[in-house]
Amino acid sequence: MALLCQGAADALGDLVKRYQNDIFRFCLHYVRDVERAKEMAQETFIRVYVARARFDAQRKFRPWVLCIARNLCLNELKRKKAVPMESLEEYASTARGESGEVLQSPADGADQSLMSAERQEMLARALASLDEESREIVTLRFFERMPARDIAEIVGSTEGAVRTRLHRILKSLRDVYISEKDNL
Repeated sequence: MALLCQGAADALGDLVKRYQNDIFRFCLHYVRDVERAKEMAQETFIRVYVARARFDAQRKFRPWVLCIARNLCLNELKRKKAVPMESLEEYASTARGESGEVLQSPADGADQSLMSAERQEMLARALASLDEESREIVTLRFFERMPARDIAEIVGSTEGAVRTRLHRILKSLRDVYISEKDNL
């Protein structure tokens, strides 16, 4: 980003190569449409280029660019009416086919596949019980593997508030999981 700010010709290309997949996945999490997510990712890099003079070199680039992507996606959702976020177990999977379907490992036996499917279904129900903001925090923390400080920067909160909220969310998920498990 420092090179881009200094006018290096290929710096934006390097940033795109390095972060395009992360930005695309992040946008897909919000808009749930591959083509719209691609558009949002492209628009994010356009905004990065336009705002390059305002970038604070004291900040990390990744939270800054994800904040831009988040704002673009939220504006798009408001404009197009709210679209529910993709369920987290599908979003977190890196093993996808062309259709977007989650692929199973050939080493998985039938019993392991069935247990995995049951766990994924239970997780999906537990996550569906959360509000959008809580799912976003869980996604950023566990699926994007971001520290609380970076999450706070993206969602416009404090690190302590994010940690507290995450603790409460996990307790809530634990309670839902236990009640689901007891009902089986």
